Amino acid sequence: MAAKIRQILLTTSLAATASMIATVPAFAVGLTRPSDIEFTKNGVVNTDASQLNIRSWNYDSTKPPVTDSTGIGSVNRQLLNDITKNNAAKATSALTDNSSATNVELFTDGETITDNVGFQGKLGKNKIKVESVTKADWADGKLATAWLTGFGNTYGSLMQGIATTPGSNMYNDFQNNFGSFVTYLSTNGFNAAGDANIGDITYDDTTGKLNVDLVGHYDVTGRYLDTRKTVKVGGRMVNNPLYGIGTSPDIARNRTGNPILDGVLFSLAKQAFKTGTTLQVSEIAKVTFNDKVDYAFAFAATESNAIAGDRNVINDNTSHTGVYSWTNTYPVPKPPVERKVPEPSALLALMAVGGAAFAQRKAKKETLS
Repeated sequence: MAAKIRQILLTTSLAATASMIATVPAFAVGLTRPSDIEFTKNGVVNTDASQLNIRSWNYDSTKPPVTDSTGIGSVNRQLLNDITKNNAAKATSALTDNSSATNVELFTDGETITDNVGFQGKLGKNKIKVESVTKADWADGKLATAWLTGFGNTYGSLMQGIATTPGSNMYNDFQNNFGSFVTYLSTNGFNAAGDANIGDITYDDTTGKLNVDLVGHYDVTGRYLDTRKTVKVGGRMVNNPLYGIGTSPDIARNRTGNPILDGVLFSLAKQAFKTGTTLQVSEIAKVTFNDKVDYAFAFAATESNAIAGDRNVINDNTSHTGVYSWTNTYPVPKPPVERKVPEPSALLALMAVGGAAFAQRKAKKETLS
């Protein structure tokens, strides 16, 4: 009888010990967002707030959410109605609030970008810098080649549906002029694409995956084509005679400056409008992760469920409605091999297992004797 009681006690002890081992805490690694953010100009920390040259769009937390359904598809979007210029605190909030819609525009004054305006910070043990793109960033041709390649791969089939000379189409023309487009952008840049709006940044230090969200127009058709259904004439709104056929009021600041490439963009916008295709092109940001430089851009967007609160509601129903996600994976350094010292709770658990096993062997020996 005593032997059976000892056996029950041993079984209970082993179960409790196994439970103790199972509850030893495991430290999970999650996504990291930027910390210690500083705003920069040409790589130097800018301490003069009036010179930051940034603008931020946030939700006004002091007021009930305000929504707007005038955007594309009549989606009811929350207004980004807390808008500030050169406010580091608001900009930091927009970059770290776990929202891809709230955002910071880099180089907010004008479209002729002359300085790398941005911010730097930490992603765990890593350093990150995100900046606007100037003409100098296009100079070696790598950015131009990558951007034009991505554009052609995304919209090649749509361009093939646009007939040009007999027996040819716009995609063939685009490919035939590819080299000259690279040369032009390498020499002149593309200012309208360089003042990106940055929404959210995350880094997974387990996989090395970096994600940068760029905020822009969910559909950029209206940047090139006149998509206003009505216009104001003589103090009243009338049907727009140029709807779907004329150039956008914003086309001047969205041009590349190359007449052939601008013709491609305009014709593509008309084809997208005609076929009911969403035309999606992000702006471009310069991303330096530790010491490696890349350029973030994308040709596919998701709904932001938001819209800029300061847009011109007559001409613009798409500002800040799209989120363009750019990702890149960087090598993760292997941690040094270290001899790990068990946690006190783990040591107690192991001692308990060892003691229980010893007691079980002793009990069996006494039973046999």
